[in-house]
Amino acid sequence: MKLLAPVIAAGLALALPVQAWEIEEIGILRATFGEELFEKPTVIVTQGDEVSPTAFLLLTVGNFSSLSLMSGDGNFAIDATFMSHAPGPDTAPVSTNVTYAPDGNMQFWLSEGAPEPMEVTFTTLAIDGDKGEAVGRFRGLLCFADGLGAEADPGNCRPVEGSFDTPFFIEE
Repeated sequence: MKLLAPVIAAGLALALPVQAWEIEEIGILRATFGEELFEKPTVIVTQGDEVSPTAFLLLTVGNFSSLSLMSGDGNFAIDATFMSHAPGPDTAPVSTNVTYAPDGNMQFWLSEGAPEPMEVTFTTLAIDGDKGEAVGRFRGLLCFADGLGAEADPGNCRPVEGSFDTPFFIEE
């Protein structure tokens, strides 16, 4: 549930008074979940000197990096972890996860725990200084989890597939 903190932060950021925050759409996440089609933007939320993108590559210790592409409302996220600080389109992710909370409530649909792994492929995954660009597709199953910290029910899953096209920012 490493995704939980950014989801809560994004939800809180977007719930605060509009005049305190500037929100700029920077990219798009598209998906078909069961019968539902949706498009959600990735964003940069700015308040004063604080800038918080919902699309970022976190460089961690041990030459690992974690790409997180989250919608501005915090309800949909694609995560991929790599054994590289400079992954490219041919770098295979070590792990991939997709999370969806359709109504922003505490019920989630998770790829973690699904009977088959989530497939995430990149046509573009490029880094230039402190920014990058991710373009690609994903497909797999999302399984229902009833509440915070609950495990996904592998008997209650729906197909999901879609695409992403967004710039992202490097965080260390």
